[in-house]
Amino acid sequence: MTRTAAVAVWVLAALAVALFDTDPASQVVVLAGAWVLLARRRVTGRRLRPLAIGLGLLGVVTVAVNGMLSHTGATVLSTLPSWLPLIGGSVTAEGFASGGSIALGLVTAVSVTAALSVVVEPTDLVDALPRPLHHAGAAVGAALNLVPATAASFVAVREAQRLRGWRPHGARAMVDLAVPVLLGAIDRSVQLAESMEARAFGAGRRTSMVGGERRAGLAVVALVGVVAVTIAVAVHLTGTLGGWYAYPVPTVPSVAPLVMAPAVLVAVAGAVLPAEPS
Repeated sequence: MTRTAAVAVWVLAALAVALFDTDPASQVVVLAGAWVLLARRRVTGRRLRPLAIGLGLLGVVTVAVNGMLSHTGATVLSTLPSWLPLIGGSVTAEGFASGGSIALGLVTAVSVTAALSVVVEPTDLVDALPRPLHHAGAAVGAALNLVPATAASFVAVREAQRLRGWRPHGARAMVDLAVPVLLGAIDRSVQLAESMEARAFGAGRRTSMVGGERRAGLAVVALVGVVAVTIAVAVHLTGTLGGWYAYPVPTVPSVAPLVMAPAVLVAVAGAVLPAEPS
């Protein structure tokens, strides 16, 4: 099994485990395993700080919004005037607890999915797609690649304009940034199209390099992920998985071995994923 395939199987397994079990204890374990994987196996040059800041903001906003809009729960922290739209009424601790659970699920899912862009090279990910999806994958990958390039272009243009004495004054001044950035994006798109045409993209059957080294460790990681999903599904179907509830009062997260086993297996599999062959 190739490394890209192993990472893809792990991502699917981790997402399945996190979605099957909404218990915060299990999700925290999966989240920890995801970040260990991201920190240990990220591609050179990929930064984790923007991802961490974005997830932190996502979590804070989710908790705040749910806490202010949910008026259910036994522990009332404050009561806002009823004439206030949406937020008027009781503000409860259970509302914030429920928001924390939702935020934890979102952060876990995004962290797990981030492995596809942080741990795996985009070209390897496209190569791993089935043959009918190669062209669509290349197009989507090229489009996504323009996003960070456009962001970098915006920063460069802004600094260049400031060196020329430009200062932001209202929305009209943003035209001085938007026009060069837009022209640069168009130019990069044209260059990309010409490069793909020069390489005969779409002209016939696609060729590819010989696949990377196949190692038993990668197969073990994928197998552990499949086992973890199987256990999670079995526990869910048998009713052993009770879940976690915030209302009317928050329940205690379950740390039963059978309930925690899928999350632990996924986290360990992510932590021991072999590095890219040198």
